[in-house]
Amino acid sequence: MRDGARRPAVVRFRGAVPWLLGAAAVTGCLLGLFAPSVGVLYGLPDLGLLVDAGLPAARVVAIGSLAALIACLLRAAVLSPGDPHGTVSPEGFAGLQAARAWAVGQFVASAVVVVLTVAESTGEPVGRLLTTPAALAIGIAELQQAAGWALTALLGLVIAVIATVGLSWRTAVGLLVLAATSIVPVTLTASTNAQQSHDLAGDSVTLHVVAAVLWMGSSLAVVVHLLRRDDPDGTVLSRHGRIATVALIVVGASGIESAALAVRPADLLTSWYGGLVVAGAVLLVALALVGLRLRRAATAAGTRAAAARVAVLELALLAVAAGTGTGLMRLLPPAEADYVTSRLVYLIGYDLPPHLTAADLLLRWRPDLLFGPLAIVAAVAYLVGLVRLRRSGRSWPVRRTVAWISGCAVLLVATSSGIGTYAPAVFSVHMVQHMLLATLAPVLLVLGHGVTLLLLVSTDDASRRWLSLLDSPAVRVARHPAVAWAAVAPTLFGLYPTGYFDAILQQHWAHLAMDSAFFGTGLMLFWPVLGHSVSGRGLPAVGRIVMIFAVMGLHAAFSAWLLGSSTPVGASFYASLQLPYVPDLLADQRRGAVLAWIIGELPVVIAVLALVTRWARADRDGAPAATGSWAGPVTDEEAGYPEVAAAASGEGSAARS
Repeated sequence: MRDGARRPAVVRFRGAVPWLLGAAAVTGCLLGLFAPSVGVLYGLPDLGLLVDAGLPAARVVAIGSLAALIACLLRAAVLSPGDPHGTVSPEGFAGLQAARAWAVGQFVASAVVVVLTVAESTGEPVGRLLTTPAALAIGIAELQQAAGWALTALLGLVIAVIATVGLSWRTAVGLLVLAATSIVPVTLTASTNAQQSHDLAGDSVTLHVVAAVLWMGSSLAVVVHLLRRDDPDGTVLSRHGRIATVALIVVGASGIESAALAVRPADLLTSWYGGLVVAGAVLLVALALVGLRLRRAATAAGTRAAAARVAVLELALLAVAAGTGTGLMRLLPPAEADYVTSRLVYLIGYDLPPHLTAADLLLRWRPDLLFGPLAIVAAVAYLVGLVRLRRSGRSWPVRRTVAWISGCAVLLVATSSGIGTYAPAVFSVHMVQHMLLATLAPVLLVLGHGVTLLLLVSTDDASRRWLSLLDSPAVRVARHPAVAWAAVAPTLFGLYPTGYFDAILQQHWAHLAMDSAFFGTGLMLFWPVLGHSVSGRGLPAVGRIVMIFAVMGLHAAFSAWLLGSSTPVGASFYASLQLPYVPDLLADQRRGAVLAWIIGELPVVIAVLALVTRWARADRDGAPAATGSWAGPVTDEEAGYPEVAAAASGEGSAARS
């Protein structure tokens, strides 16, 4: 018993340190000796092995530290979770303790990458940058890659601080999400504007790297677990299997996309870059086979040693794949060797035809690799959940399904159809996309009550955990009406009138950030108005109506400002595009203001009709009036997650029977 109690406390993942440093040293030496010096290729002074070998080595350490950090947090949040409303498990506590050290490692390694990236890109010696903070700061401000790594370093420091004081399971989940997204600033700034299809390249690299580090972190956590204790019911291996399966799909699909953009088929066997792409594909196939072997081990009895060996092999293959990816970052893609970028490709990532028609907006699709798959997966997952609910004998209103699928369709159309294709280049189309993401899609998704469906088809333990997250302080703050309204205002008046919109228009990461902000703040606004609330935390009826008209007033005021403005927003950027179908930027802006006003009012009308219909149905069925949070009618098909919450806590079993 005493030995079993000691085990969680010593799980520090320290054994990974020499392996990580060794991999970094080997990768750095190989690339420093055989790969071309990036600085020299661009006519800058040769800074020697300190940069040529040190930069890839520091990147390996940073990515490896992040993978180990995710392993620690996965142990606390997913693989060995604690009380949903309380502290982490003993194993989870050990994971949080270890997470602090790895987060510091991520901070230090990322900071080194920042300095070496500035040195390589400016030709300034490392010693001068370290002794001249002003020069280093200017380099970080001017170089997107350096700024991305600087933000990743800062997030590592934040995680280290929170992991020092946090003990709850919800904190572990929040840190896991923060750690998984901390590498996103690096991946979104990895592609340059001179690169063909830099918008698709940045998105595919982001998906690839995030999925890969999650997979590597989960594998490391499983290895540590199996080396120290049994997994009698296969729970840990089963959970890792689900993570690895999803990661395999994402890594494979995004890798194919990245390879298609970077290398021609003829170059696969005739260039170093093509050779590394082929090696990565072979490693991916090997990982799929190893993963299948590990899944089988999860269902077999008494195979702890065999499962541990397979998990170690999976981790080793992932490490080699990570080194291969680092090598690809140091080589010039063959597809770019003789490519001369055009004005439109440099500014938005792709060329556009010399016309803009209704048919173009409907048929000229360019897939958004982040929001497009999100919309499709959300629709499919909802339908799968609906099938499971029907099989359990429960009913579900058709209007909710129609609303959810319609919301997913709006999200897909707004980001991947001709609207998404022309939005970066035409302000009026951008405003249509803005309002679709900020108003119509959120209203339809909230009316689909996807959270309620998720809770109804989840196991009791999963329902309790989802409910715990929904009632967490962070979610309560995000759902507060005042916070939601205050978050929407900067996306309108803090972005366009201030000139910040003009400054970031040319960057792909900015478009992704804006789309995410529009969509996220829209969900924050309409969830407390139209969604089911955890008991005691909802808006009264009057508050919901006031909130809707406050949103209407905000959008109307912004549209009025656009109409009255005498200076086009983003004038220099849009003028540089020289699009023949936008001869007058101010006229196009006013057109966008009118379209935004019209589209922004449609969701308001839908929201009002939904509330009136809901209250009329509640009165007809004899349900109590909504005085705090809307408890929902008592009929089974109208159940909201307050009833599920009661059932999960053992107080409302009749509601789930």
